[in-house]
Amino acid sequence: MTVVPDEPAGAGDDVAGTSRMSAGTPRSAAARAVVPWLPLIGLALLGAVLGYLAKYPCRFGEGWVNGTQFQYGCYSDVFPLYFRDELDTGVVPYLDRAVEYPVLTGALMYLLAGAVSWLPDPMARGLGYFDATAVVLGICLAAGVLGVGYLAGRRGGGAFDRRAALAAGAFVALTPPALLTAFINWDLLAVALATGGLAAHARGRHGWAGVLIGLAVAAKFYPLLFLGPLLVLAVRDLVRDRDTGGLRAFGRTLGAAVLAWAVVNAPVAVAAPEGWATFFRFSQERGADWGSVYYLLGMAGLMPSGDLDLLNRVGTGVLLLACVGVALLGVFARRRPPVEQLVFLVVAAFLITNKVWSPQFVLWLLPLAALAWPRAVPPLPALVVFGLWQLAEIGYVLGVWQYLLFVTQPDGATAPGIEAGTYAVLSLGRLSTLVMMCALIVVDCRRSGHFRP
Repeated sequence: MTVVPDEPAGAGDDVAGTSRMSAGTPRSAAARAVVPWLPLIGLALLGAVLGYLAKYPCRFGEGWVNGTQFQYGCYSDVFPLYFRDELDTGVVPYLDRAVEYPVLTGALMYLLAGAVSWLPDPMARGLGYFDATAVVLGICLAAGVLGVGYLAGRRGGGAFDRRAALAAGAFVALTPPALLTAFINWDLLAVALATGGLAAHARGRHGWAGVLIGLAVAAKFYPLLFLGPLLVLAVRDLVRDRDTGGLRAFGRTLGAAVLAWAVVNAPVAVAAPEGWATFFRFSQERGADWGSVYYLLGMAGLMPSGDLDLLNRVGTGVLLLACVGVALLGVFARRRPPVEQLVFLVVAAFLITNKVWSPQFVLWLLPLAALAWPRAVPPLPALVVFGLWQLAEIGYVLGVWQYLLFVTQPDGATAPGIEAGTYAVLSLGRLSTLVMMCALIVVDCRRSGHFRP
């Protein structure tokens, strides 16, 4: 088994292959014809149904009402926030009541609340609201799976790889972390839009790529990080190949992203400036949350996790250093890295350094991980690292509810669940295996050529 070097004849940086694919060379009609759209939709539908069934003890067993949601691991923000944010009474987010989400997510919350307002009583409306949300997020899952399958299948540069497309789609839709976290929050909306942005960029539709990324940022802020790797690869093309096309394409993507984000946000910012700003203020003022590195450091007495200024400075500083490292890797790697590998590294760095690392944030990484599969590393170590990461995510998703069950017990009660030490081990497992994933991708980026047995 060897790593076969790239062909040197005039392609020095694999520009004729991977580089131009990333820049968006359209595929032939014959290649597009073999994309397994229906099987990919089937995988997404199966994932959505299984994800819904994972909430069965709460949806059909009153776990959200009688306090057993942590015991059965079926917690979701959707049901309680329907009542907390007074969506059951017709309150309009931002205008009547501030919510801590970007405006596109707030708009979805409001529209879905209106869709179930005809139901007869508050409980029926709350459960119907979860059901309606699950349907919409299931559609978002399907859109994300289609985008990932399309990108994975066209990645090799030759004929469309149907098996790679289906494997990537199954990874996004059917891995246990996806099933356990799909309907915790509204993250799949941003995941679908962001994945669509990557697919549009790969097809050379840079304006549409920007529109989709801008809308994704209006749903969850993390897709803003996608713009950094796109710029890095454009700079690489300029520095190494004197190719200005990448910068022009990036300019179109950036301009369209800013415009799309502004079109969605401006009306709310004008009509309800305080409500609109709540998301940004809440992000700045919240403390170290469950799962974050700072929460663990606070548990161990190694960092004052209640010092918000310190947390913000440390988190921002370390993230910026990580982004600089990713930028240098993107510019100076021997071959041009796929944009998804750099995006995975940046998003992973954001999660590791952020004050909040909720269980459902794994949904941000799954499509990127499927597309960042190493090309210059033997498959066995890659499979081991991917497998360990997935096991650690499963352990954390199941463990965090048991820890919350422990900490929410009344004083003096016999507390079920897991204690702080076990929770810390599970959190460190998730952290360390994600770092291993990043190291695997960095090694792959630094090696030239493609692995072949």
